[in-house]
Formats: sequence, structure tokens, C-alpha cells
Amino acid sequence: MMIGMYREIVRLRRKGQITLPQRLRELWGISENSKLLILFDEDHAIIRPVKKLSVEEGAGILGPPSEDEVEYAALDPELIPLYFEEKYRRKRSEEN
Repeated sequence: MMIGMYREIVRLRRKGQITLPQRLRELWGISENSKLLILFDEDHAIIRPVKKLSVEEGAGILGPPSEDEVEYAALDPELIPLYFEEKYRRKRSEEN
């Protein structure tokens, strides 16, 4: 278990490449050709390893899914929390 955060400075190469520190690659369990997700805006970037999500793994936990929920799960696991946040926000506003 990691306590706190690590800090590393990396150098941008001519073709826009960076080398991720070995400690990070080992922590994430990634190697050459692993996929990374980069979320960014004008000032910040977040890099995360892309993890495969088995739909069967969590299927049925919250009841039967609607068709759009299954489609979101197949598209991008990173968007699932955003989808549910918006879905239940709409539901609450309809109830009030």
C-alpha cells in the first residue's frame, strides 16, 4: 500500500516522448505497449493506466442495467462515475 505521493521530474524528448520512472511502471504493473489514459486541461494532466474492466465482474450488483449503462461500460470505464453522477442528479431533480 502506498502512503503519500511520489514526485518525479521527467524530461520531454524531441518527439514529445517521456520516460515514466521505473518505480511508477512497477507500481502500476505496466510495460512497453501498455495503454495509458491522459486527462488534461490547460494547466494540469493526470496519467492513469488503462485497466480492463470485466462487465461480468460487477454485473447485477445494483440491479439490472439499462441499455445505456452497458454501452458506457463497454466504451470507457473512466466515464462510468461521471455517467452515474449525472443520471442520479437528474433523477433527484425530477423527484423534487
